[in-house]
Amino acid sequence: MRQYLSTLHKQPPHHKKRFALLASSTITLFIFGVWSLVTFGTGGTMIAENEKIPTDSVMVKNEVSPFQSLRMALATSFEALKDSVDELKAGFKAVDLETEYKDMREKALDVYGQ
Repeated sequence: MRQYLSTLHKQPPHHKKRFALLASSTITLFIFGVWSLVTFGTGGTMIAENEKIPTDSVMVKNEVSPFQSLRMALATSFEALKDSVDELKAGFKAVDLETEYKDMREKALDVYGQ
């Protein structure tokens, strides 16, 4: 592999592009695989030896599809964003901009008027 990489710069451009596509695709698929395992799990459930094995109906009730997981994550994100915007609006309402502007204008005139 080291020999191939050391002679890659001598190859024609279409060969270099093919290698770059293959390398980037492999890395992307690896990252996607790790992400999907972390996000959605392997689908199996861990059961201790002394526990009863759940029936299919119990397993189906506890199973969350990837789209449900995505929908719940988006809903939570939008709710957090909405709360942040509401807090920002409340912060703007608490500030008296007219008084602040008058104070700033008077101080500026004092500095430049001297």
